Amino acid sequence: MKLSEVHLIQLSAVVNAGSVSKGAAALGVSQPALSRSLAQLE
Repeated sequence: MKLSEVHLIQLSAVVNAGSVSKGAAALGVSQPALSRSLAQLE
């Protein structure tokens, strides 16, 4: 799978925020939705 721009933005938000929950809040999405999206990177 290719790494998309959306995945890079999401990953950056998580790293900058320090947690998936805070990253999700910063992006305006739910934590489960962000976790599912990031799981595609594995």
